[in-house]
Amino acid sequence: MTSPNFRKINIEAYKPGRSILKKKKKVIKLSANESALGMSSKVMKILQSKNYKISKYPDSKAIDLRKIISSKFKCDFNKIICGSGSDEVIQMICQLFLKSGDEVIVPQYSFFDVQNICIHCRSKSSFF
Repeated sequence: MTSPNFRKINIEAYKPGRSILKKKKKVIKLSANESALGMSSKVMKILQSKNYKISKYPDSKAIDLRKIISSKFKCDFNKIICGSGSDEVIQMICQLFLKSGDEVIVPQYSFFDVQNICIHCRSKSSFF
């Protein structure tokens, strides 16, 4: 079996909704999936009553979720991956295991993005 190919990348994690426009008073920022109109006062009341923080993006590393999964299924926290949909999980697996020149055999009716992921990993995909 092929061992994962871990790569350390020294970049700062993306902080969604953050901006360097702090000194500006009237800014309509549309780059972080935020509504320029805000939310209805009814929705705001409900969220505040339940102490929900709606403007906060989920943790991209899924720390809390991975802790719960690890505890429930008695498995190693560091061996659990979570993603935003199956395409992202497939991409992570490919980036871990594929090496340049590897071939991935993919069913004809499969996930759309597999071919692009293979190109990104410098491998090739073959459909059957």
